[in-house]
Amino acid sequence: MNKTLKPIYNALMTIICFTFFLCAATWLVLSLTPIYDVLAKAVDIADQTGYSFEICQKNYNILIEYNMFWGAQKLVFPDFIMSEHGEIHFMEVKNIFVGMQIAAMVCAPLTVLGYLYGKKKGALDWLKWVIILAAAVIVTFGTWIAIDWMGFFVTAHKILFTNDYWLFDPTTDPIIWILPDELFLVCAALILALIVGGLVACGVLYKKNCGKKKAKAEK
Repeated sequence: MNKTLKPIYNALMTIICFTFFLCAATWLVLSLTPIYDVLAKAVDIADQTGYSFEICQKNYNILIEYNMFWGAQKLVFPDFIMSEHGEIHFMEVKNIFVGMQIAAMVCAPLTVLGYLYGKKKGALDWLKWVIILAAAVIVTFGTWIAIDWMGFFVTAHKILFTNDYWLFDPTTDPIIWILPDELFLVCAALILALIVGGLVACGVLYKKNCGKKKAKAEK
């Protein structure tokens, strides 16, 4: 590969691969509705909210289905009222999640093709940079979440949204009662854990390809 193009290629592939890991991990965790079932029972959501587990589960599943790219365009909870601000916020959340799902679908084949092309051309240094980037993200955000989860949660919302509609009033948007803080914390931890999995995969591929090349060069 041309020496001038190689750094550009490495930078581009680093961004594409990491974007895939982040978006795919988020999509997978979002799709795993059993996470809610386990957590809701663990915190005794029925006792905390006054709503039966079945009602909480049903409305949560509707919310998750809405956030998929194939989901309904309008969110309707069968058991809860919703304010205009609440509807707008959920629509903004859907746009973010759908965007990440599309990004994951686009970046997945690009990552595979980039790996196959890089393997053929001996240009897989980007795997090392993905490892470094992923490790930096995991350590930075993992530490922040462990030390100050609420600070992370609030900051993330202030960055992602241009309004304060995410500050729900339970009297107008009672759905917030069935979305405990523990749910968001567990989901954030699982996303980071899946990114670790991606980091390990990159490490294995890098060692398999670049490690052999280095060993041959030393001989």
